[in-house]
Amino acid sequence: MLILCIFLPPIAAGIAGGFSSFLINLVLTCIGWLPGIVHAYMVTKNARVEEKNEELVNTIKQDESSNNVKQKSIFNNFLGGFAFAVIIYSIYLLNKS
Repeated sequence: MLILCIFLPPIAAGIAGGFSSFLINLVLTCIGWLPGIVHAYMVTKNARVEEKNEELVNTIKQDESSNNVKQKSIFNNFLGGFAFAVIIYSIYLLNKS
């Protein structure tokens, strides 16, 4: 993609950023080759960063959902243990009298 940014900046910007980026880059390339190259590189770099961010967000969402399941099971285990302790204590008090 870097080679495409250097030799055909509007095409690289269009692939990575869409039609509006293509038009902006076309104007910049007509003004001067270097502004077109810089813009195309920035658009492609931004597209890569957005993809990585999306992957990280999906990973975080998956981790949060698995943590919620673990927290619920821990809470349910705590309630079950508490209920068991109350029953045992009640039996102890009934046998004591």
